[in-house]
Amino acid sequence: MSHPVFKISRQFKAPRELVWRAWTVPALFGQWFGPAGFTSEVKTHELRVGGVLHTCIKSAEGHEMWGKFVYREVEPPSRLVWEHSFSDSEGNLTRHPMSAAWPLKLLTTVELNEIDGGTELILTWTPLDANEAECTIFGESMASMEQGWGGTFGQLTQFLAQEQ
Repeated sequence: MSHPVFKISRQFKAPRELVWRAWTVPALFGQWFGPAGFTSEVKTHELRVGGVLHTCIKSAEGHEMWGKFVYREVEPPSRLVWEHSFSDSEGNLTRHPMSAAWPLKLLTTVELNEIDGGTELILTWTPLDANEAECTIFGESMASMEQGWGGTFGQLTQFLAQEQ
């Protein structure tokens, strides 16, 4: 069974070191991460292979969604790879709050490439240890992932503009 792959890229008018720091410094990450209209708070952050990022995004109405990253690769300032999951406030893995069939874990790769005038970010997401039903729902959700990550990258764009 082949796993579907979601890939999205954006170009930012910011140096790669700043984009890297936005992803890896908890005080900065919490200022932009999450879809448009959400705020983010970092509870735990250990930037190392095997380390954990535990974060909560909150909607304007106060709805909380917890997430957990377990880092597999940390290659400053160009590459991060982690297992991405929903979690509870204690860091225990949970199912997607709006889709019980969503994969429990996703393999996430973020690549940062220097380009003329800034940084190109390429994010790749694929189900990890997923069954056929989970892969199917993931494959059917590409448009909503594009929208969610698009809003997140919009917030990152605004954050980077303020930091320069």
